[in-house]
Amino acid sequence: MLAAPATVVLLLLFAAPVAIFFVYSFLTGAAFSFSADTPLTIDNYVDVFQAPSTKDLLENSAIVGLLVGISCLVIGIPVAYWIRYHAGRYQNLILLLVIAALFASYLVRIYAWRSMLGTEGVINSGLESIGLINEPLGFLVFSRFAVVVAITHILLPFVILILYAGFRPIEPRYLEASEDLGAGMVARWRRVIFPLVAVPVMSAFMLCFVLASADYVTPQFLGSPESSMVGVQVQNYFKAQGDYPLGAALAITVLVGYLVVQGLLLLALKLGGVRRVEWTA
Repeated sequence: MLAAPATVVLLLLFAAPVAIFFVYSFLTGAAFSFSADTPLTIDNYVDVFQAPSTKDLLENSAIVGLLVGISCLVIGIPVAYWIRYHAGRYQNLILLLVIAALFASYLVRIYAWRSMLGTEGVINSGLESIGLINEPLGFLVFSRFAVVVAITHILLPFVILILYAGFRPIEPRYLEASEDLGAGMVARWRRVIFPLVAVPVMSAFMLCFVLASADYVTPQFLGSPESSMVGVQVQNYFKAQGDYPLGAALAITVLVGYLVVQGLLLLALKLGGVRRVEWTA
């Protein structure tokens, strides 16, 4: 009974749209007209895989998702660890500041990075003023680098909160016990900390990978035509071309790809002997 409201919301806002997209991906124009032709086809998926741009779009999206996921973990793990074990009485205050960062508008943050990374932005102007460069660095904006930086900044608070929740049940006495038994920093992370937070780390990575690789707003403001991503193409199919079946086919294809990546990560954890930790009071 307690799970019923959440289940209903999940079915209405996730399962139902995915099911509709799945049906749309097999439709043709005959489904929207008075035609004797069959409205069902697999040609939409054939077109998705045969389109010359599909490979580049998927490759760019995967690279951006991977870079954002790794960047968020590299920054988020030390920050979450420090908040949990070294922030002391300021722990709640710092968490409040992390949460407050989420209230900033998505578009405002994108425009902020656009102004900072632009040819006349803060970074280029600062480097020119101290004599490190003679002309603006062109790769800072309208590039994959700018997209990765902006999305990392947007998703980092979510990652810190997820990782902090993963560190929270690990009492400091566990780390003290491992140190008393002779474990150094590397051994302590490898044999104590990482096995206990591996699942939250994987969850944080998948969150970043999915949201970053499917983003269609940031690439349009900070990316270049060469670094276009699959989310932009899905939007074009739906809004610019009005080709709902082809857009749905591409969206379902990407969703299946995410499920494959998720399965591979779960398999890697299983082969590594890492299982979900069930914490008890």
